[in-house]
Amino acid sequence: MRWKCAVGLTLALVTGVASASTVIGLSVEDQTRLSHMVVVGEVLGQKGVNHGADGLETAVTLKITDVLKGSVRPGQAVTFHTRGGELDGEISEAIGEAVFHSGEKVLVFIESVDGRLYNLGLSMGVWKQHEDASGDTLFTRAIQDGLSIVGEKAVQYGPFTYEDMRSRVRYAARNPHFDNQALRDQIGKGGVNR
Repeated sequence: MRWKCAVGLTLALVTGVASASTVIGLSVEDQTRLSHMVVVGEVLGQKGVNHGADGLETAVTLKITDVLKGSVRPGQAVTFHTRGGELDGEISEAIGEAVFHSGEKVLVFIESVDGRLYNLGLSMGVWKQHEDASGDTLFTRAIQDGLSIVGEKAVQYGPFTYEDMRSRVRYAARNPHFDNQALRDQIGKGGVNR
């Protein structure tokens, strides 16, 4: 129940105004603490779905290549949802939400909201995977236009090496105390048990 408060706190700042959506700026470690899983994979596809009262969403299917947190395994496919989508000619856009393309390689922080998987914090929870000139894998936040981040001092945008990202996720697992004061106030000292 405590994690629902944190998710609610984060989502409470998401606004549907025409020009921006707002999320709390979180460190990689706090995003990990709030996530059900942190995975690296290749986008296999996406499709619009209607989720009743929440409206149109996009179901994104990711073939997992590495698991930094969670119980899924490489080679498995995981489907999570983004806010907004297109179905039967109807379009609903969530400003600042992540945009995915088939074949794209990404790292995604995935939360569970009432048993349904979503990327955490709109596009702030998605990282593009790319290589530098020497062939090392790097991750950079895939922030989309229209996403306003409050309390940005803790937000790191990258690029981070694969090992640095893995190290930050492991650190968060060993140290459950939130960095963000609002999360500490809302949930308490400890992180979310997942």
